Amino acid sequence: MSEARRCAVCGQRFLPRAQNPHQRYCSKRDCQRERKAQWQKQKIKSDPDYRENQRRAQTRWTESHPDYWRRYRDTHQTYKERNRELQRSRNGLPKHIAKMDASVLESRLCSGLYVIAHTVCEDVAKMGAWFVHLTVISELPG
Repeated sequence: MSEARRCAVCGQRFLPRAQNPHQRYCSKRDCQRERKAQWQKQKIKSDPDYRENQRRAQTRWTESHPDYWRRYRDTHQTYKERNRELQRSRNGLPKHIAKMDASVLESRLCSGLYVIAHTVCEDVAKMGAWFVHLTVISELPG
């Protein structure tokens, strides 16, 4: 018979099932929900097919429920007020946030090897470092 162990989520002692001797989570609903969330997070990181399938499923759901967030905000006033307060806080921050789709250069861009690096500044979007080779094909007029 297995020895009792502590649940990785709630910390309560439980007896693992004989079919799963390495069981780390008890059978409580919230603990099983967390177990599944951890599994899914790991699977999305490690399996590109699973990640793409999840993205497509989410897109389909969003398209078939276009008014979901509006209705949610209408029926959850606490969420709505919290979101408004957070937005007021964000509106007061310096506007040094990187844009994903636009970049304005102060000088002419030359062909060459560039390093795009992660920054530790809190007021800038954070992404991983990339090595990128840029080649100027033609100059834009103006």
